[in-house]
Amino acid sequence: MFFVIFRRLLVLFFFYAYIGFGQSIGNVASIELGSTTFSIERPFTISLLIPNSETRATVAFPDIPGFIKKGTSTSVTPVESGDKTVTNQVITQNYQAQAAGRFRLLPFTILVNGEPVHSDGAILIVQPSAVASAPGSVTLNTIEVVPAGAAFLSLRTSKSTIYMGEGVALTLSFIVADNYPYELNFQALDKQLQRIVKKIRPVNSWEENVPINDLKPIPVRINKKKFREYRIFQSVFFPLSSQPLRLPAVALQLGRRPVIGPPASQPETVLFTSKPLSIAVKPLPSHPSGGQVSVGAFRLEEGLERQHIVAGKSVRYTFSIIGTGNVATLPAPTVPGERAEIDVFPPEERHTIAHGGDEITGHKTFTYFIVPHQNGTVSLANYFQWIYFDPKTARFDTLRPRMELYVGGNGQRVALNTDLLSGSAVANGEAVPVASVNSSIYAGIEAMDSGRQSISISVLIRSVANVIIALMLLGMVFVLVRK
Repeated sequence: MFFVIFRRLLVLFFFYAYIGFGQSIGNVASIELGSTTFSIERPFTISLLIPNSETRATVAFPDIPGFIKKGTSTSVTPVESGDKTVTNQVITQNYQAQAAGRFRLLPFTILVNGEPVHSDGAILIVQPSAVASAPGSVTLNTIEVVPAGAAFLSLRTSKSTIYMGEGVALTLSFIVADNYPYELNFQALDKQLQRIVKKIRPVNSWEENVPINDLKPIPVRINKKKFREYRIFQSVFFPLSSQPLRLPAVALQLGRRPVIGPPASQPETVLFTSKPLSIAVKPLPSHPSGGQVSVGAFRLEEGLERQHIVAGKSVRYTFSIIGTGNVATLPAPTVPGERAEIDVFPPEERHTIAHGGDEITGHKTFTYFIVPHQNGTVSLANYFQWIYFDPKTARFDTLRPRMELYVGGNGQRVALNTDLLSGSAVANGEAVPVASVNSSIYAGIEAMDSGRQSISISVLIRSVANVIIALMLLGMVFVLVRK
């Protein structure tokens, strides 16, 4: 009797263990590589997919011989899962090839919250460009005249005057001339950088940090002289008030040895100090929307699942704001209160941002479900609008839809100019696949992409694992009953 009870407990233990494994597959981070054959003008990408992650992870992407890292982009997508909202992140590192040829990306591992995520690597084939361009160094025009053979700490901003809510890039670099007569070494850079960032980080500002994963020299020219720039810190700040941003002088300590002459037994400690900076912040002109207006350069892309529907049926509408600015905090478009002729349900939001050096670019998409109750033409411009302030023109502007929804009839016609995944569209002059609503299930089958997966691999594995576990449990129960 004791043996039977022990055997049943053992079976239940393994059952729950397998169940836990099957359910946890979908929460594992994964790595996706971009196209391995591409022209030299196009970047190669490594993307890290982190499901169910609320906090931004600090990721150290690998170096690729023959490539230069060209910044990262981050995509954050809230997904409704039952009664909870799950946030999925995609962090993408861009690489630029320095020459055409065949390169090997060795197997590598990325740590995500202490958990390793492995990739087998790949062979990268970089095709030559049709028009060759000579590589050149970056010219820094924002730095004042410096003597030849100098080394200095540079704290600079992309703009000296901005509007409240407008982005300004802050860069801290150590710059040394190619003919500098000393060998320099960074000492305890992480601890020094923590103290420096606390001093120069503006208060009452939204920050979008530009990750710097490695400290490598960048060739630059200042007043036609050759220097090497080591970028230590870079972020884009969006001030939330009209108070000026005052950045104090900061100092960086380095070890120094002479290149010429007898070698020194101990390196000399040298302190390099930057200059203080001040950024003027102008208030926005008065506007009925008050301080809820976003600042930047934006445009609208919209899409309808169907342009002709029957009254009382729902249709999906996307309102995508694309441009440069504080994309992560863009508010939803203004929607009027309840109206008898139409219902507009709260939107699902998702956004993608990219760190483009001195600017933050990206898009934010709001997906609505609309239910019209009366036949006729519904102009969406009467129900959605999005106001923003353009700092280049110093004027307010409004994004309004141009699409119309036709209510009545049998609702069989499919919309044009849609960007929904479930529909077919002509957007920006390019045709994309659309699901046909014709009565035949084979309508439009020639336009469908057989390479597109209709179900996630992780979901499929989890489902198969759960079925196998259930069959194993039934088999064990049958054996126990027979005995």
